[in-house]
Amino acid sequence: MYAPLTMKKLFVVLAIVSFVFACKDKKEEPVNASAKILTANFWKLDRFTDPTGKTLGQNELSSQAQAIFDLEFEFRSDNVTRGRDKASKQIKNAGSWYLKNDNKILDIQIIGFGGEFKIIELSNNKLILQAENNSFIKASSTVNLELVPSL
Repeated sequence: MYAPLTMKKLFVVLAIVSFVFACKDKKEEPVNASAKILTANFWKLDRFTDPTGKTLGQNELSSQAQAIFDLEFEFRSDNVTRGRDKASKQIKNAGSWYLKNDNKILDIQIIGFGGEFKIIELSNNKLILQAENNSFIKASSTVNLELVPSL
């Protein structure tokens, strides 16, 4: 009779402890301001420029670069990135994205649009990414990708 009473007490204590830990507030990891801006919208390519801001013409762009104009990019809070067709809204490809080096580098791994891009500007209205030694332009040098929210 002594042992069952102890088991009951142990069970009650374990149940109370389990309840206390189950009800404890779960704190989510803080999301930094850059990630909040990136995940707030779909983004579309507005133009390619050289590092001085001069717009590059279609004849200076590779076919891969020209195809990016037809897509909108989503950067989700779970680090999934997706490219969808602007007209049909169908997902064309997907991959991952991560902010690196104190939010100075955007690492995108998606078919046709991958690599580490230097963040030149990030605001609610504009995202400028810089790619070095890339295949976006025929001259294979530094290029800026200027993206704007797709509304």
